Amino acid sequence: MEGPGFRVLGPVRVCTGDRSVPPAGPRQERVLAALLLDAGRVVPVERLVDVVWDGEPPATATRQVRNVTTALRRALLGAGFAEDVLTAEGPGFVLRPPWLDLHEFEALAERGEYREALACWRGPALAGVGSAALDGAVARLEERRLSTVELCLSGELAEGADVVGELTALVAEHPLREGFAGLLMRALIQRGRQADALRVYQSARRRLVDELGVEPGPRLRALHEEALRDPPEDRAGPCYLPYDLPDFTGREHEVQQLVTLLAEGAPVVVDGMAGVGKSALAVRAAHLAAPAFGDGQLFVDLHGYTPGRAPLRPEAALAALLVQLGVPANRHPGDLEGRAALWRARTAGRKLLVLLDNVVNEEQLRPLLPGTGTVAVLATSRRHLTALDGAVPVSLDLLPPATAAELFTAVSGRRDAGVAARCGYLPLAIRIAAARLRHRPQWTVEELAGRLGSAHHRLAELRAGSRDVAAAFELSYQDLTGEQRRLFRLLGGHPGSSLAVGAAAALAGLSRVDTERLLEDLLDAHLLTQRGRGAYQFHDLLAEHARSLADENETAVALDRLLDHYRDGGDEDWYAAEDRNLAAVTEHALLSGRYDHAWRIAEHATAHLQQRGRRDEFLAVARAGHTAASRAGDADAIQRSLGYLADAHWESGELAEAMACAEERLRVAESATDRASALSRLGALHGMFSRYGEARTCYREALALAGEDPALTGLILANASHNEEMLGELDEALACARRATEIRRRAGDHRGAVLSVAQEAVVLSRLRRTGEAVAVADRSVREAVELAYPFGEAWSRIDYAEVLLAAELPARAREQAERACEILTWLNHPLMLAMAANSLGTACRATGDPEAALRHHRLARDTARRIGYLAQETRADHGIAMLRE
Repeated sequence: MEGPGFRVLGPVRVCTGDRSVPPAGPRQERVLAALLLDAGRVVPVERLVDVVWDGEPPATATRQVRNVTTALRRALLGAGFAEDVLTAEGPGFVLRPPWLDLHEFEALAERGEYREALACWRGPALAGVGSAALDGAVARLEERRLSTVELCLSGELAEGADVVGELTALVAEHPLREGFAGLLMRALIQRGRQADALRVYQSARRRLVDELGVEPGPRLRALHEEALRDPPEDRAGPCYLPYDLPDFTGREHEVQQLVTLLAEGAPVVVDGMAGVGKSALAVRAAHLAAPAFGDGQLFVDLHGYTPGRAPLRPEAALAALLVQLGVPANRHPGDLEGRAALWRARTAGRKLLVLLDNVVNEEQLRPLLPGTGTVAVLATSRRHLTALDGAVPVSLDLLPPATAAELFTAVSGRRDAGVAARCGYLPLAIRIAAARLRHRPQWTVEELAGRLGSAHHRLAELRAGSRDVAAAFELSYQDLTGEQRRLFRLLGGHPGSSLAVGAAAALAGLSRVDTERLLEDLLDAHLLTQRGRGAYQFHDLLAEHARSLADENETAVALDRLLDHYRDGGDEDWYAAEDRNLAAVTEHALLSGRYDHAWRIAEHATAHLQQRGRRDEFLAVARAGHTAASRAGDADAIQRSLGYLADAHWESGELAEAMACAEERLRVAESATDRASALSRLGALHGMFSRYGEARTCYREALALAGEDPALTGLILANASHNEEMLGELDEALACARRATEIRRRAGDHRGAVLSVAQEAVVLSRLRRTGEAVAVADRSVREAVELAYPFGEAWSRIDYAEVLLAAELPARAREQAERACEILTWLNHPLMLAMAANSLGTACRATGDPEAALRHHRLARDTARRIGYLAQETRADHGIAMLRE
């Protein structure tokens, strides 16, 4: 391609010379996709609205679409496109691309240049666009691609090309497409492999009957008759593949991936934790890929993790493979090098598939690799075989919940009721549990789930005959070094859901460098998984196994080190990495009688959890911290814990509980600063109940006590500003808001400044200084977004919506309130959601959408009533009453 153009056969891209860039944002991407699919034709605005919002457009949708097209045209002109590339015509817009990969594909296909046409595709059409309104177009393009693939392979097959491998992968990917199955049968028949062609037919027929309820079409039936009519002498190679489980469930993507990789020739290694289903997956993929390997399919279990057996030595594995190829044992060389050389010689140029199960390490597997690309090797291992050059790794994860439930039903014959979840979605555990249920008809599924409910006895329940989850885990454990085993045992004592390197180092009493090395070893052995950089996770069943191996005294000492680590805390990034563990760690410290650790961990953690909007964790940590402080009998710790517990109740919308905590804190607080903090919270709570006079008294007394504490003074002034606004003292409210912002900025409290700037905008609006108010509110929102401060962004958008309503700009107000509601729903913050829903209801009423207005006011009323927020309940009732007039 020379000059500018566009791509839709894959991700939507704008091309300028040698650069290819995505559109600016999802809305522009959807609009551009719709215009390109109808390139050269007028696309109505209504069609673009449907594409962008999938049938649920806002009231301002038409205007927003026009804004998007204007921005798109500006971007295209800036990238060097012609002036008329995108123009408004009649009811919509028309895009005239100088070059489009879809047009190139169609032209090449028309000329019969099928391989060149298919090279235009870089992935699924419109990949990532995600508009339901475009699904039909995407499906049509995919059908056009597949038809072109059929034409391409049909022509190459007629010219004598070997396309069996490519067709095998396509049949696995599209099992219901008779065209591919027919081409594969034709290719196999041409190569004298009628038996394999018959197997393809039987597989295709079974799929068509089972899934569609139809018999194969006349073309496939004719090929079937041809294969039956002309049986050649039996040229099929040996097949040693194990039994393919009839109840194999899910993993469609992984199966297709393996079949495709095997056709490409590089060795493939499936790795994953014990019991995750590596062998079953490999066997299923090998059976599906078998028709492409007519010289034979070989299998050896290398016994890397077999109870009571040592791993098979490479010499013995080579002997087994040579015997399967028909080489008598008395003709095998005695040494490893000789057998490996004979193996490479016997496999050279042959179409073979070799399945090697249960590999223990690279040294065991490396001598078994053939020397020719015609032999496909599929191996399984519990380890990442990172030192095996040229191998393609495929890491297998746990089953998705829905697939896990399907597997349970397939094995047990009964619907799942929580058993798959109790098994941690591990296939081996699910199969064992389901088999036990199948052989105990008197049990109910609920009874089995109950038996698996205890984390201390779950592994004991997951045994059936020779299959045992704990035994499978134990083999992986025994394969570790001494220091790896010690860390594995100690990690089981961590009470949280994830493991940061620092916490693991504290448990082990090791340096970060040594700990990270050992963690990576456990990760390679699939005894840990990784959530992100520096964050690891245990499977529940593996954690239980680790705890069962640990020494009680060793664990107690390790937990002391761990709690010291959490008590000392860290910076904001440290808390961000640990926030899902803080409640569990605090509660563990409390339950184990380490009260000093518990309340100190809570005191450090609550501020972070509050800022990040982790409402549930905030309340759990605050409760545990206050209980620990009370049990420790530390008066200062008690009054401080009452402060953050009051804040946690307030964030959760539990206003009566927050008031009780604040009043109790004021009663027990001794220092001026502590009393000021308690009075500030009391003032805010009085305001929630519309008791503005009492709130003013609290704020004035708090300011007198706050002294030189900038954070506390800024908070009191910001709250006092809102209270003075409610009392109608607008000049005083403005002065308080501006002083709060000044103090907070000077102290480096940029998040606090966002909130007081938003309050300033509201007061300016009340003073009818509309232009200033809009500018200040907009600045508050932008600062919150720049700080990645979702709570502050929601707060600022609510105030911005109120300012815009006062400025008689209801459409813009609605956009701000809608975004605030989205954020607060995500944060699960009922108190602020009541405020945002009322603002949105008012904006909807002002834009002529009474149904939406009523819905949002009702949400605000119900939320406010549930948490006792009188001011917002009153506002919601007023809004509903106005709608009924």
